[in-house]
Parts: sequence; C-alpha cells; structure tokens
Amino acid sequence: MKKFPPKKSENLKYKCISEIVLGWAREVAPETKIEKINPLYFNLDKLKQQPEPLYRLDSKNHRYYYRFSGDEPVFYTSVTTLIKNTLPTSPFLISWLISKQGTGAEEALERAFYGTFLHAECSNLLINGKYDLEKLPERLESFSKQEDMPVKKGWADELKKDMLAFAQFVIDKNVTPLAIEICLYHPDDGYAGALDLVCELDFNRKRITAIIDLKSGKKGFYESHEIQLGAYRDMWQIHFPDTPIDKLFNLSPKAWKKSPTYELKDQTGSPNIPKLPYLVELSKIEADKRDDTFTIVSGEINLSGDLTNNYSEKTLIELVKENK
Repeated sequence: MKKFPPKKSENLKYKCISEIVLGWAREVAPETKIEKINPLYFNLDKLKQQPEPLYRLDSKNHRYYYRFSGDEPVFYTSVTTLIKNTLPTSPFLISWLISKQGTGAEEALERAFYGTFLHAECSNLLINGKYDLEKLPERLESFSKQEDMPVKKGWADELKKDMLAFAQFVIDKNVTPLAIEICLYHPDDGYAGALDLVCELDFNRKRITAIIDLKSGKKGFYESHEIQLGAYRDMWQIHFPDTPIDKLFNLSPKAWKKSPTYELKDQTGSPNIPKLPYLVELSKIEADKRDDTFTIVSGEINLSGDLTNNYSEKTLIELVKENK
C-alpha cells in the first residue's frame, strides 16, 4: 500500500496522518457489482495496523462482503441487510410508506442518494480540515451524473446547512478521527459492514473513543439504528481490542435556521442491542434458503448453432473467484 504524507491544514487539530487508497469496482453479472473496499481514512499513529481489505458485492437487493482465505472466498452478510431481513418493519416506517401513496420507494432512493453524498462530503471535511461550500453544487451535480439520479430542488442549500451542522459537531466535541468508512467483519456471526466514523472526542468532560453513525434524516433514530451500532462495536472490539469503544452515538443534522445544530444521541445502553444475537441466528436460517446463482448471457446468437453457448449459470463462489 502506498503511504501518503500528512495533508497540510491551516487547523493543525485536523491534520491527517492517514493512508488513503482507492479501491475498484466492476460489474460482473446483470445488476451485480463487485467493489474492493479500503478505509477512506485510517490513523496509523494511533491504530498502527489496518485490517485486511474486504470486497463488497451488491446484487438482487442483497449485499455481501467477502474476503479470501487462501483461494477460497468467505462471505459475510451486510449488517444493514441482516437487520432489514430479520427485524420487523418499524410502525413509523409503515405509516410513512402509506402516507406517500405509492411514492415511498422513490423517495427512499432519493434520500439514500442524499445520505451517500452527505457522508462523502463530511468525510472530505474531516480528512482535509476545511471544505469549500461554494463548490458543493458542482460536486453534487457531478455525483448526480455518476449515480444517474437527478438532483432535487433545494438539495444544495440543505446540504450546505447539513455540512455546517456536522462541522459544528466536530468543533464542539474536539473530534479526532481514528478511522473513516472502515469495513470490518465478524468472524463468528457472519456479518460485515462499513463504520462511518470511529473517533476520539470530548463527552461529559472526558476524552473517549466512540463510534459515530451519521444519519441524514431529521425525524429521529430507529431501533435498527441502535442494533446497527451494536454490531459495529462488536466488530471493532474484535479487530482493535487495544482501542476499546466507550460510547455509541447516532448523529444527524437538524433543520436549523439561526445557527448550525445537530442531534447526538447516546445509544450505548440501548435495550435493543441485545436482540442482535437472535437476529444473527435468523439471518443464518434465511441464508440457507437463498438461491445465490446467477445467469450470465453473452456472445453472438446463431440460429443454426447451439444457444447453450450464449448462457451459463454461475454460483456466487464461482463469480467472485473469476473476478479475484
């Protein structure tokens, strides 16, 4: 891995001692993409050794992570997929979907796009220590073309305010990032996921280590968010036992008017996190029932030939081995 020198910043508090490595992504089957995932930021001074990189496979409304043990891939279910497939749907979400009269799925996609962009820009701010809000509309338009998702009116202004809210949090809590967008796996429970931010911060007059999960929505946090944080903590403690987690937080910007504000909710003692082991067992049952095969169609059709040359069926293992 190439080591990058520390980035220069006018504010030395945010000076990055990091390693930034871009992964790759490729389409390997219809609606199926494989992507190599590396940490966006990793504080080598404090954590010393990065975990091995993971691969992410998105297909058929299911997300996997995997790594190689020798030549054999080892698969892990995405934390968010695990929770979505095993936890009963929130009554609040059901009410919201009903209220949208059939447009709920479209709005959910739009908010997912918005949240992905916000996460990326907040990461840029943390890594560089500064961010030019005047360039945000241009960056948003570029991301929109890349993801083939039209930008809605008012998004740029909303994102600018959300960025300021996040910046206010970083300043208020004297945040020092340890890892940003780091993918980890649980070797026993069979799940994996990307942690938004692991950091040191000031809380209740103490310097602590915390996991921050950023949500772009402004209507509060849900049971699934709490369980997600519990899974992240379990993975982190396995990979970095010398840097234990003190607190778990959900963070979201507020719809502020006069000055940047945010909601930071302590989820450490959540009564819902103990549900995680039971959801893991349910997920394993569902995984055994799932058909993880892919039909690949290619080549030139010849009406006087054999069409079996134009299609083939591959298992998930075969697919990722071919694209190692």
